[in-house]
Amino acid sequence: MILQVLFAVASAALTGYLLWAFKRSYYWKERNLQSPPGIFPFGHIFQVVDKEKPWYLELAKYTKKFGKFWGYQEGVHNVLVVADLETANEILHKRFEEFPQRKGDHLIQRDPKDDRVHLADAWGQRWKRLRSIVMPQFSNNSLKRISPIVNDSARHLVAHIGKHVDKDPINIHLYYQEYTMDVIARIAMGVKGSQQWNSQYPEILRGLFDRNMKEPFYLMLTVAPFLKPILQPIFLRLATILKLPIGRLYAQIEIAVAERKKARAAGNITNDDFIDMFLSAEATIDHSQEGSFDRRDPTVAKKLTTEEVIAQCFVFLLAGFDTTANTLAYVSHFLALNKDIQDRLREEIDHVCTTEEVSNEQLAELKFMDCVTKEGLRLHPLATVAVARVAEEDCEIAGISIDKGTMVQIDAYTLQRSKEIWGADAEEFVPDRWMNPTKGATDGLPPVWRRTSRLCRQPTGLHRGEDGPSAIAKEIRVASGTESKVSVDVLIRKRA
Repeated sequence: MILQVLFAVASAALTGYLLWAFKRSYYWKERNLQSPPGIFPFGHIFQVVDKEKPWYLELAKYTKKFGKFWGYQEGVHNVLVVADLETANEILHKRFEEFPQRKGDHLIQRDPKDDRVHLADAWGQRWKRLRSIVMPQFSNNSLKRISPIVNDSARHLVAHIGKHVDKDPINIHLYYQEYTMDVIARIAMGVKGSQQWNSQYPEILRGLFDRNMKEPFYLMLTVAPFLKPILQPIFLRLATILKLPIGRLYAQIEIAVAERKKARAAGNITNDDFIDMFLSAEATIDHSQEGSFDRRDPTVAKKLTTEEVIAQCFVFLLAGFDTTANTLAYVSHFLALNKDIQDRLREEIDHVCTTEEVSNEQLAELKFMDCVTKEGLRLHPLATVAVARVAEEDCEIAGISIDKGTMVQIDAYTLQRSKEIWGADAEEFVPDRWMNPTKGATDGLPPVWRRTSRLCRQPTGLHRGEDGPSAIAKEIRVASGTESKVSVDVLIRKRA
C-alpha cells in the first residue's frame, strides 16, 4: 500500500514537472520571439556548453538571423538575448535596481544568502557591503604599493619568454596566464617571490575553466533548479574529496586564510596582501538581515565574515586569471599581425618608460597602449557570459514582457563589432579610433570598462596588466607564428 502511494505521488510530481517544463519551453513563442531549435527539457544547454562552438560566437550568429531580440533556454531557465545598445545600457545602468543579480553558473553560483558568497554573486545590500571593502584595494595608492611586485613579475615574464628568441613559435597565452597568476597570488594570497612555472594555481584554474560542462550535476540543475540546495553541497563535497579543480582551489585558499589568522593571533599583522586587509575587517554578520539595494541609503557596514574572505580570494583568482591573461594574449596577437602598430607602440614605450621600473605615472602616459588594449578588447570582449542579469520582478524590456527570474544576456560580441556603432571598419583592428572616440563609440564601450553600479572598475586592474606588454616590447619583438587569424602562437624575435 505504501509503495503504491509513493508511486502515485512520484507519478503526480513527475507529471506536474513535465507539464510545467513543457509550458516553459513555449515561453518565447508566446511572446512572438524567435528561438533556435532545442531539446526538451534541456532547451539549448548543449549548444551553450559546446566547447567546439563558443556560445558567444553562436549568439552573434543567431542575432544576425533573428534580430536584436530573441530568446533561448538553458534547461528550464528562460534567457532573453539583447543586441541593442540603448536597451543594454538601460538594463545594466539605468534600471540597475530591477536587474541587480548576475546570471551565473547554474552549479557553482551560490545562493545570495549563503555564507560563502563573493562580490560577483552577491546582490542587494550585501553586494554594496562587499564592494565597499573590495574596491579600496584597487585605488591609486594600492596600485603604487603593489608596483614593485608587478614589475618583478614582469621581469620574470620577459626572462621566460626570452628563452625562445629565434626558436619555434610559442603559445604566449600560457606565459601570460603564468604572469597574471603570479601577480595575483602575490598581492592577494601573500605568496613570496615569483613562482612562474612553479605554481599549481595556473593548472588548477585552467582545469576549472576547461571543466566538462556536460557533467550530470550541472545538467540536472539546468532542468531542475529546485534541487540546488541538495545537489550543490554534494558536488562541492565531492570536488574536495576527489580533488577536482574547484575543490583544490578552495582548499588552497582555506589553508592560506587559516594560516594567516593563526599568524595574526600571534601578533604578526602586516596588511601586505588582500587576505590581511580582508581579515582586518572580519566580523560576524547576519546575512538574513541584509535587504535589497537602495541608492538612497548611503550606510554600509565595512565588515567581512571568514567565509566571505575565502570567497573574495576565490573570485579574485578566478576572474583576474582569465580576463587579464586573455587581454594580454589578444593584444600580443594583434601586435604580431600589425608590425607598424607594434613599432609605433614601442616608440611610445621608449619615449615614456625611460627607467628600468615602470611606474604608475609612466603607464598613465602610454596613451597609444591604452588605445591598443581597448581595441583588442573591443574585438575580443572578455567574460561575455557575465554581461547578463536576472529580472528582480515581472517587467518589460523594449516592449517585451518578461517574468521575475528571467535572465537577460547582452550580446556583447555583436555590439562591439557593430558597424552602426563603430563604422565601416568595425571588423578591423584600428587603435586610433580611441584617440578621439565618437559619442556612439563611448556609449558602446565594452561593459568591462563602464563605471557602473554593478561592475568593478576593471580599468584599474587592466592598467597594471599593461606592465607585461610594455616590459616585453622594451626587450623583444613578437611576430605571427601561424597563418591563422585566431591563434595566439607567436614567434619571439630579438629586438632590432
